[in-house]
Amino acid sequence: MKLQILSKTQEPIGGFKTVIVDNNSLDLGEISPNECEVILASDVVDSVTYSAIDQLMSALASKLRINGELTVGGTDVRMFAAAVANARVSLEEASNIVTNVNSMTNGPDVTRTLESLGLEVQSISLEGVHYEIKAKRVS
Repeated sequence: MKLQILSKTQEPIGGFKTVIVDNNSLDLGEISPNECEVILASDVVDSVTYSAIDQLMSALASKLRINGELTVGGTDVRMFAAAVANARVSLEEASNIVTNVNSMTNGPDVTRTLESLGLEVQSISLEGVHYEIKAKRVS
């Protein structure tokens, strides 16, 4: 199964089962453990509170089959702060970002969480203030 985790404002991708994350709530009850070959959740970290991130990553990892790939991402708080301080984003844009996220983290912290769950990080990318991590379940 291919699974896409998205917010209410994002568009689904064809060929993927979709699950909506809303107000710090994500129901993965219909997805069996080890069922997913691909999980695409490129903005999911922004959609939950900081204290729920480890639990969310664990839940997503449990749905991956061996050799399954997980893509997660969110807003990097350090890059966001630097962009605001250096006027690379307008105050209006900064306000809109803050309004639309439940938390901001950083790529290295999420990477450590994924690795602690036994996932092998394949790549980390950063575009503006958004990071994206691709990881694979190897065992």
